[in-house]
Amino acid sequence: MEDLKPLNRRQWLSSLLAGAGVLLSYGLFGIQGALFLMPERTGIKKRKLFAGNIDQYEQGKVKQFYDLQGKLILVKRDQAGFKAFSSRCPHLGCSVHWEEDNNRFFCPCHNGVFNPDGKAIAGPPADAGQKLDEVAVSVDERSGVVYIEVDDVRHGGNS
Repeated sequence: MEDLKPLNRRQWLSSLLAGAGVLLSYGLFGIQGALFLMPERTGIKKRKLFAGNIDQYEQGKVKQFYDLQGKLILVKRDQAGFKAFSSRCPHLGCSVHWEEDNNRFFCPCHNGVFNPDGKAIAGPPADAGQKLDEVAVSVDERSGVVYIEVDDVRHGGNS
């Protein structure tokens, strides 16, 4: 058997640091492996956008806003409160607008008509039983602020 010589301070510190480096490397490797095996979160993050103050809305009128992806959102106030809809017609994707005099949303592409609650009542969208996509609206009664809740935009160009 070989004689074991005691380690001097330099050798002891060198061995300690090498061991710590090996432990740290394997620890990081283990963490990366666990993260690779875990599923990525798939939920779409939401963001609240300022849509004005309550007193800026008149009964039966609609205000227009753009979400973070440039899509037009129609926000309407009636006696029941606030509702918001996508301006995209579910039939062929044309742009829907509010007709205050007729109290309806209208799509000029194929004469699609939607009631104030966004349900199709005439034209091809009604035949298909479609409705406008709703956008969540919240009102902070204390401050009098109206918010619309839209999909957040991921950084890096992906949405």
